Amino acid sequence: MMNILENHIVEVHNEEPYDEYWIKEFYPKTFVKVDMTIDCYGRVKRDTNIFETEDWKKIKKQGYFMA
Repeated sequence: MMNILENHIVEVHNEEPYDEYWIKEFYPKTFVKVDMTIDCYGRVKRDTNIFETEDWKKIKKQGYFMA
């Protein structure tokens, strides 16, 4: 069993629309690819994640996401 932890956004390096073939099955949702540095309880790393656009807006506002 894996625990879900808060991943705090340290810095967003790049955001861009994500458009791959599999996205079509989720229409009309849109997705964004985010390159960012995150801090999870002292473990700081740079990572790229894919988020649904509306979820990403909420994540940016609150400053963290659960993973």
